[in-house]
Amino acid sequence: MQSLTIGQYLLKRLYGLRVKHIFGIPGDYVLRFNKLIEDHPDIQFVNTTRENCAGYAANAYAQLRGLGVACITYGVGIEIVSAIAQAYIENLPMVVISGTIATTEYQKHQECHHLINKVVNEFGDGTQLEIFKNVTIDQGVLNSPKTAAETIDRVLHQCLEHKKPVYLELPRDLVDVEITQLDSHYFSHSKTDAETLGEGMQEIQKILSQSKSPILWIGHEIARYHLNHLLLQFAEKYSIPIVSSLLGKTTIDEHHPLFLGVYQGEMSNENTIAAIHQCDCLLIAGVILHDLDTGIFTTKLNQEHCILATEKELKIDHHSYDIPLIDFINQLDKLKLPGFSRSLPLNPKKNLPFKPDSNSKTTTKRLFECLQSFLTQEHIVVSDVGDALFGSTELVLFENSFLSNSYYASIGIGIPTAIGAQFAQPSKRVVALIGDGGFQMSATELSTAIRYNLDPIVIVLNNHGYGTERVLLEGTFNDLVNWNYTKLPQLLGGGIGIRVETEEALSDALDKAFSSRGTFFLIEVELDKMDFSPSLVRLGKSLGKIVKS
Repeated sequence: MQSLTIGQYLLKRLYGLRVKHIFGIPGDYVLRFNKLIEDHPDIQFVNTTRENCAGYAANAYAQLRGLGVACITYGVGIEIVSAIAQAYIENLPMVVISGTIATTEYQKHQECHHLINKVVNEFGDGTQLEIFKNVTIDQGVLNSPKTAAETIDRVLHQCLEHKKPVYLELPRDLVDVEITQLDSHYFSHSKTDAETLGEGMQEIQKILSQSKSPILWIGHEIARYHLNHLLLQFAEKYSIPIVSSLLGKTTIDEHHPLFLGVYQGEMSNENTIAAIHQCDCLLIAGVILHDLDTGIFTTKLNQEHCILATEKELKIDHHSYDIPLIDFINQLDKLKLPGFSRSLPLNPKKNLPFKPDSNSKTTTKRLFECLQSFLTQEHIVVSDVGDALFGSTELVLFENSFLSNSYYASIGIGIPTAIGAQFAQPSKRVVALIGDGGFQMSATELSTAIRYNLDPIVIVLNNHGYGTERVLLEGTFNDLVNWNYTKLPQLLGGGIGIRVETEEALSDALDKAFSSRGTFFLIEVELDKMDFSPSLVRLGKSLGKIVKS
């Protein structure tokens, strides 16, 4: 193998894993590595406006391409932690590369900018490493040309094996130092005990053979481990209906005749709830049973049998097996089951044309009905947290075309996520749904869209404050300054802004945006501050009881 520096080896490994874009902000401790990326013929450094935005863009890239990378400088770059926490809890394989002070500087100076702790060891200030240990699956400090290659290989393997973020720290004086040991290391996938696997699958065979109306409830882990098609083949073979979690939305094509909708307990639509109530066996695959995906724990898990398969284990009623999700799904085709009859209510597929009432003001409900009529398999929908997210549950979308962070639920992800999604799949048009609160947190990221000639359609649901919080407890703390949102393109020097108040104006604006490419559209939809989607109303009833208690 030809000689490589530490920086070159890292980029070589990342490019081999389909990484073509690295998101970040330059800083003096990472400038040399930034320049190395710039000089790379196949990898582009994408400047964002904040470190956290770089993280959210990398998360979207990871979801659509399998691995995302963000690059920061030491200390001040810790702002990215929230995005890394999202990646950790939502199983997004992401690499954070942080430049740091030169190894030779550690011995000479302890009062250097960006350092967090004055107490340094032989490799410098270890405070940032300790912080990132809490939100990453593995970490490495590339402080030796002898161990750098092995550290990079190990950390990347852990990232892809567990679908979790990892952290690499690179001193600025070692970026161009040649690696002295390039031995390749193979890290194998841990294997499940054959006896345990057989016992677990035998129990599932018995339960499903006796079941009359099972339902599959699938989540995001199925998509992260690329098990979508295997699970769908199993469902099609035996005509087993499917519901998804909100975080797992579009794990399969939602136009599929077996798909019954997003299941979130009492937040779900009536047809989906009825189907769950009628089933006698719920097979849950890749779902994290957190509060939002369970409709504030209102899901009905009192079926005769409940099978829960997650990343790490398999639970069958009251039994537990050390069988990872990937091994469980790969064994499903060995089951011998009868076909199941379809007597469950279907979730209607909303593909009817939208007929605006020219005299009616826009509402959240009608906004989503109008948007549905424009969406095709050429679009990716990004939803920020808030009513943008809860209203999106009723959209019927294509496979792997919906991005949100419904578990970690940090608002402000909308625009940077749209940026990352369009870099990941440039042939598709990204449609970002964002409340005015989330928009004000990351609006400057539209300048990134201008710089790199991206053309997302950004729909701002302007309900004049934090609408989700109003459902729970109203107060002036929920109010926001009302920006002239559609003037932002004029400030930034690019894009088209349109403000709409009526259904007809909304339909016309979406028609113009969807029929034009080459620049971003910012569509501000004027809404009453107490106007909510049906899903948010249902959530409010559950959450309100908790807040008031």
